[in-house]
Amino acid sequence: MKAISGSIRYLKRRICDSASVSDYNILAVGVIGTIGHPAYWLWWTYVDPQPFESLPMRIFGMVACALLLLRRLWPVSVARFLSWYYFVTVAYTLPFFFTYYLIANHYSTLWSMAELGMIFFLIVLFPSFAALSLNLVVGIGLAVLCARVLIPQSVYLDTHLFIYTYFPIFTFGIGAGLTFSYSNMKGIAAQAKAGALQALAGTIAHEMRNPLSQLRHVLDRVEDALSATAESTTSSALSPESVASLYRHLAHGQLTIERGMRIIAMTLDEVSAKPISSDSLVYLRAGIITRKALDEYGFDDETERSKVKLLVSEDFTFKIDETVYLFTLFNLIKNALHHIATRPAATLTVTVDKHAVVVLDTGSGISRDILPHLFEPFRTAGNSAGTGLGLAYCQRAMRAFGGTINCRSEVGSFTEFTLQFPVVSDREVAEHERGIFERAKPILEGKRVLVVDDDPTQRARVRRALSKVNAQMTEAENGQLALAIFREGAWPFDLILMDINMPVLDGYTTTEKIRADNEHPNGAGVLIVGYTAEPGNVARVLARRAGMDDIIRKSSSMTELIGALQSLMENGNRHRPTQAFDEFSGKTILVADDDTYSRLVAKGYLERCGANVLEAEHGRAVLSRLEENSGIDAVVIDMHMPGMGGLEATKSIRARTDAYANLPIIALTSQSDIKAAQACLIAGMNEVMVKPVQVGALYASLSRQFARQRALRASPVADALPEANARVYSPAAIEEIPLLDEKHLEELVTLDLLNKTLRNGIEQMRSTVTRLAASVAAGDAGDAHDALHLLLGVSGNIGATALHQFAQQIYPRVVAGEVFAEGDWLARICSLSDRSAEALETYFDAVKARRSYPRLPRSR
Repeated sequence: MKAISGSIRYLKRRICDSASVSDYNILAVGVIGTIGHPAYWLWWTYVDPQPFESLPMRIFGMVACALLLLRRLWPVSVARFLSWYYFVTVAYTLPFFFTYYLIANHYSTLWSMAELGMIFFLIVLFPSFAALSLNLVVGIGLAVLCARVLIPQSVYLDTHLFIYTYFPIFTFGIGAGLTFSYSNMKGIAAQAKAGALQALAGTIAHEMRNPLSQLRHVLDRVEDALSATAESTTSSALSPESVASLYRHLAHGQLTIERGMRIIAMTLDEVSAKPISSDSLVYLRAGIITRKALDEYGFDDETERSKVKLLVSEDFTFKIDETVYLFTLFNLIKNALHHIATRPAATLTVTVDKHAVVVLDTGSGISRDILPHLFEPFRTAGNSAGTGLGLAYCQRAMRAFGGTINCRSEVGSFTEFTLQFPVVSDREVAEHERGIFERAKPILEGKRVLVVDDDPTQRARVRRALSKVNAQMTEAENGQLALAIFREGAWPFDLILMDINMPVLDGYTTTEKIRADNEHPNGAGVLIVGYTAEPGNVARVLARRAGMDDIIRKSSSMTELIGALQSLMENGNRHRPTQAFDEFSGKTILVADDDTYSRLVAKGYLERCGANVLEAEHGRAVLSRLEENSGIDAVVIDMHMPGMGGLEATKSIRARTDAYANLPIIALTSQSDIKAAQACLIAGMNEVMVKPVQVGALYASLSRQFARQRALRASPVADALPEANARVYSPAAIEEIPLLDEKHLEELVTLDLLNKTLRNGIEQMRSTVTRLAASVAAGDAGDAHDALHLLLGVSGNIGATALHQFAQQIYPRVVAGEVFAEGDWLARICSLSDRSAEALETYFDAVKARRSYPRLPRSR
């Protein structure tokens, strides 16, 4: 009895499941039956008459299917029987109806084909074999029973016809249909699972950014507090050794957060299939970068680190994105450590040899059935904690580098991943190095550099490199001697390259003494760069504490050293003490973000700069704040917020006709792709910043915008504007404004964004002007307003300052209809657009002479 009741419950569950597979299936049966029954009755009664065609059976089937279309109107007490009604309706409409007519028409070819098609249709409706079988048994059984009662003369079985014709055909049809149905369901389920995992991975990665950003903010504040403690002469609670130990723990914490942010970036890139840009590929030495990966990897303890060995058999140069390559190795190392964790004697060896990097572990291995699918997304090999994205990312990274990744493994013995890189010729490397020295020479030529290092061989290497850029080098073999040379030098040094670990006086202490020397005019301003073999993040935190501007690893090649020094000199990075500063004193800045902690972080940064900070949770609150407060100087706004986001709010602000129309707006976004940045710029935002916010970047961004506002207010153009009621606009003074905002463009060069913004920006500027001219010619004022508004954002953000200011001045008059079809304003805009585009292309070519940007196409 238990078996029978269990079987009944199982069939009941399968029947209910069949109705819940897809509501569209129920809808399809209702539509097809309601239309098909009367249509076929008409056809087979008047067009191609068939025997035994029954109008009552057709009407009954049509009504039954029509009730499925009205299922939303069923009473609740009846609706609970929908799955059973659907099952019975399908049994009547398909197996009963088709089998009855097959028997009535003496197994004709037409109805035999219809019977086979019916079975395929039924297989689609019932993925469950149990539900399908029951529906066929019920429908066919009732059809045979009715035929025996109504047309007994037609119920007969031709054994020969059944065995040699119908049986093989119907058996094949049912078997093939069930096979395809099963494979389709499995495929749909796999796609749904992959889609769900993709969405989940993306959501988790996106949501984890905020807490990690919060931790980073907390650690930054801890570092500030430690700096204050260390500098305090009255504090005796902590010894110097304790403070140094805390700094090291802090550095490890910051490194962990940085690695987490990298993994999140990798996950988001992978789930969105974001391409790896070829513009970010650089020439590096495989041995050096692979050693750096091992230094920066977050091993759990020294025991785990001791299992990993690096073997450089034959070093080589490859062309990669350093961060992406580090991600790739981190993934392989993490997987290998997982598989050797249970084997105390197992080891992991990373070998650099002949244009390949091989990661070999003597762990548990990977089974043969998994190997062919190893690089597919969301596939894992024995790691239940993994997402299955890591190896897929590794494969995509190697393809972007022009290389391959392969895996060999034997269960219980080993697993070996081979990263094969394309050969980079000596000539290509030589040209690359020559380009680096040529670009650095104008920056470093004539600069006075003090190199402090106790290793004479290392000093000789640096001397040869600096001589290629005509820099003047002075040497010191320890910190004590460096202090004497620095203090007694007749001419100030531009840069000090400071070894960290030296006898007599180490680099940290030497730097602290230089920064503390208030009597020396260059003590606070000289650029000091740490030169070290210590793990990067630990050394960087301690270097900042000591007063260094940055660090460079001793494992770097001389071309990397020169490139890094050039970048530091060019960007003008200088050490700034951690005490608060008040450059934004008197400024009111509105911070809009739906995440409370993100607002607090930005608010904390800006208040340290002396600003008064207001808060808003969404775009409508921003607009309300602007209506309530007439003294807001800038808006820092999140791109995505509930209700009204940053884009919509910005468009509303730019559409105003008061002073707030030109309010500086800084966008905050978690999306790092170029499309998101372009959307912000098109909406009218002045600059875009990717979360998490860094105090230096936010400060620099607002400083640029405030400087631009001051320049705009001080511009003689404002005085040259005609009266507001003038019908014809002719601002002659606009010619006095430079075509380009070279300061803004230099900022783009510094941030390595020029090549990414200018290409689309120039073409967008031209197409927008073309659209504007067409709108004016057609008399379409609305489209002209939109085009002019778009031109304002585009021209400002690519540095076409004369065009931007002209459009800014003419925009409210065009909106008001004062000069829409009059004056020469449109001709002036077209002329400024052409001249600005030409000037931008010329500027880009000049930048290319000292940087490796691809040439900008000159299209008109």
